[in-house]
Amino acid sequence: MAMKAFRTEITPDPPGWSIAYADSIMLMGSCFAEHMGNNLLSRLFNVDLNPFGVLFNPVSIASGLQGLIGREKYTKDDLFFHQGLWHSFDHHSRFSGLDPEEVLEGINKRLLESSSNLLNAKTLFITFGTARVYHHLKNGRVVANCHKVPAAEFQNQLLRVGDVVRLYTRIFQELWQINSTLNIILTVSPVRHWKDGAMGNQVSKSTLILAVSELVNEFDQLKYFPAYEIFMDDLRDYRFYDQDMLHPGQAGIEYIWDKFSNCFFDSETRCIVSRVEKIVKARSHIPRNPDTEAYQEFQKNLDEKIHALKADHPSLNLFQSPIARP
Repeated sequence: MAMKAFRTEITPDPPGWSIAYADSIMLMGSCFAEHMGNNLLSRLFNVDLNPFGVLFNPVSIASGLQGLIGREKYTKDDLFFHQGLWHSFDHHSRFSGLDPEEVLEGINKRLLESSSNLLNAKTLFITFGTARVYHHLKNGRVVANCHKVPAAEFQNQLLRVGDVVRLYTRIFQELWQINSTLNIILTVSPVRHWKDGAMGNQVSKSTLILAVSELVNEFDQLKYFPAYEIFMDDLRDYRFYDQDMLHPGQAGIEYIWDKFSNCFFDSETRCIVSRVEKIVKARSHIPRNPDTEAYQEFQKNLDEKIHALKADHPSLNLFQSPIARP
């Protein structure tokens, strides 16, 4: 007698297009976008990951996209000083620093670079983390990161489904005006925002899912990747979370990565990924004694694999390790 299935496995529908190594890819959004982006980077894809740093809410992500479209540089008036550092409310703290001029230089250099990348990107991957936004009472703006400024200086609001749909209908239309062939993948982060409470987290995620559903039904160049559903209904087990029981653990991330790659990579790309993974893993090997004959043979075989893959796919950058960008 055949054994019954004890879980519901989710297999995302193929989008009708695929991601190739020759493509330029941009990812924006929550820390889940970071996980997917770092998986792509480690496999040597051409990736621009979070030009504003980690962003959680749809308004801040849209503001970032608008900034890339408009290419308007930041000035010192856009920064503020708090706890010994200069910050931008539009950016993650990875851009913060002691010197305001250096902070501005890093912000604006990345802005212009990523704006050019967006013009040529084949795929834009956006991950929404929460539908809750925080308005700075002093200027009324929605902030991307509070930078540990006291909570009394903000008022929080739960976005409505229609707010998100209207905002992104406009943003997507503007994006396709500057890059008509851009494919966009939307996803909702499986990271639980527990400070909103159990019900608050569910209402927030539900708002995002409903908004994404409306947008995907409206535009053919939009696809939804069900990361949230895979984590909640397919894995459905705390062993796939990190120790805080809120963020996905490594096993869960790798499971969703496999689903993502099977969905968006064609057979040729998956074959290249397999070859790249073996090379990257081999290059990370640190020998106890590099002068041994065994290691010299290992290095020779590795060099042959690198040159063979480079000959087959000249656009691949196999001769230096991927660098995590600020």
